[in-house]
Amino acid sequence: MRSLFKSWVPVSVAASCALLLAACGGGGSSSDEPAATPDTASATQPGDLPPLAGVASDSLVPGADARLELAATTSTTTLALPAAGGSSVQSTVLATSSMDGSFASTAPGWRINYWGSPSPRWYVARETRSGYVHAGAASQQFRMSSKGGGDVHLTYPYAFAQGKTYRTTLYLRSDVPAVVTVQMRRDAAPWDSFGTKTVDVDTAWQKIEIAGTYPGTVPGTVRIASDTPGANLWIDEFKLEELKFNELAPFSTEPIPDTLFGMHVNKLGWHQTYPHVGQHMIRLWNTGTTWRELEPVNDVWDWNATHGKRLDMYVDYILRNNPNASILYTLGQTPQWASSTPDVDGLYGPGASGAPVNMADWRDYVRTLARRYAGRIRYWELWNEPDYQPHYNGSIAQMVEMARIAREELLAADPGNRLVSPGVTVGQGMHFLNLFLAAGGGAQVDIVGFHWYFNTSPEKIGPVIGNVRQLMENYGIGHKPLWNTEGAPGCDSLVYECSEFVPTPQQVRSTTARALMMMWAKGVSNFNYYFWERSEPLARLVESDFRTPTEAAKAYATMERWMRGARLVDAYALNQQVYVFKLNRGTENRYVLWSTVEGQPASLPAGWAVTRRTTLQEATTTLPASREITLGLEPVLLEP
Repeated sequence: MRSLFKSWVPVSVAASCALLLAACGGGGSSSDEPAATPDTASATQPGDLPPLAGVASDSLVPGADARLELAATTSTTTLALPAAGGSSVQSTVLATSSMDGSFASTAPGWRINYWGSPSPRWYVARETRSGYVHAGAASQQFRMSSKGGGDVHLTYPYAFAQGKTYRTTLYLRSDVPAVVTVQMRRDAAPWDSFGTKTVDVDTAWQKIEIAGTYPGTVPGTVRIASDTPGANLWIDEFKLEELKFNELAPFSTEPIPDTLFGMHVNKLGWHQTYPHVGQHMIRLWNTGTTWRELEPVNDVWDWNATHGKRLDMYVDYILRNNPNASILYTLGQTPQWASSTPDVDGLYGPGASGAPVNMADWRDYVRTLARRYAGRIRYWELWNEPDYQPHYNGSIAQMVEMARIAREELLAADPGNRLVSPGVTVGQGMHFLNLFLAAGGGAQVDIVGFHWYFNTSPEKIGPVIGNVRQLMENYGIGHKPLWNTEGAPGCDSLVYECSEFVPTPQQVRSTTARALMMMWAKGVSNFNYYFWERSEPLARLVESDFRTPTEAAKAYATMERWMRGARLVDAYALNQQVYVFKLNRGTENRYVLWSTVEGQPASLPAGWAVTRRTTLQEATTTLPASREITLGLEPVLLEP
């Protein structure tokens, strides 16, 4: 989370475009060799620049998700619920490009997209030589000779549809060792990829496959980007497919773990109250316990006063109230004396966003904490939101090296320690994580961390979680845990005027409860609510006395009791409106249901052996003989 006490300073679009592969991009034409003029169909003016005043960008256009809440608030049509969801996958080919057709520079459907000043230089051509064609008569040649002041991508535009899942497959080779990124991307702010992989290619043909669910409402592109100037690439046998499957088929049928239910407590000292909402993990961030606060001067640690004493106090407070609780400590925020950019103002002070100039200082910091809290702190997050430049302005290579060092020191202090990758955000988080994994970071961490906040339609986080899961699969770490180390509910600016937003009681009680179930179904095994003492109406968990739980807190606790220790063995969504989750405990099956439309009648399958219905407010009633119930935003539990 960006500091609540400091103003957010946006990074300029120009700077972002120059620094990020997933940045804006533009249009135009230029070439370093006259024999292959860029395709005249390439845009001749910037196509991905920020919107003009009064013109909507993708982030401001209500799509299907927004219309979900703008639709009628009640329904009278009874839905017959299927007995089970299933998990089969069907694919439909949407576009292919064998590169066999006649063309001079770019194959039909393909375009050059470039931006920056000075302009980048590139070469594109049809290739027919033996060995440079994977199949058929020809392939597409593409060379990035110079990035200039921006970059140049070979792109295939496509009108992706929001909420649908796509898979891109192609074959790729080079004439020299090269680093290449293949991605599917939204071509409007925040220009985020929803499927991406960075690969090392050489003279052997390599099959590349990426997949993801589209978050946008505007057209996007499949993109090929070289990071190796002068390397000739050949692309062949491109295929774009839509995938249809049960989006909610459970990622895991293991018992739902304690770690799913986490919390931040950020105002200790204003109070000494410990939350009792069913949390089993506490993450330490924005608690006055970062590196720059613990070691403001080289080798000066004060554990008897100030921030050192505060970290001891936090650890003691957590374990005194719950000896079985887990603690996640977030490393980072460099002291000015240790920073490689000591004069750059990070969000937390001068030098805070810089990587350590001497990695021995980082090693000493990690070692000091790992030894002091051995057996008490077992989970360590490498950095907070490094995809946001005011939090981190170092390189990917430096972050991977910090991960390697941290892993060594943590395991030396306690073999039970686990390292979580840097917790990145939506927008450019996928891009940062892709680069981190491509550079070998996945081998250094035990858990992948992300930050997902959600609004009153928490079902929308399902596809974006799935995209991160797919990225992990791309790098062979799909078996590792995925954590949402920071998140909370908030107002949806697509639907509401947030300055005037007053949530309904149903939204207050249901939003986080629904998010918990969605996250577990999609394979997230930790969610740390940010934070217990916050005061916004939708997110507030405790009253101003720091003792009295709100309705949202009571609902969280109820959902924790329904879920923890149970196994999710089936789940599905009917018409993207009614959500059904089957929980198993021993010989008993229970069902959690809700509808995004209030007053939705639903008839229960005859095969469900259930007789009672319990609400989030823990009111239990007997099911009617008709086995027809009315659903709304608030989940209900059906049990024998």
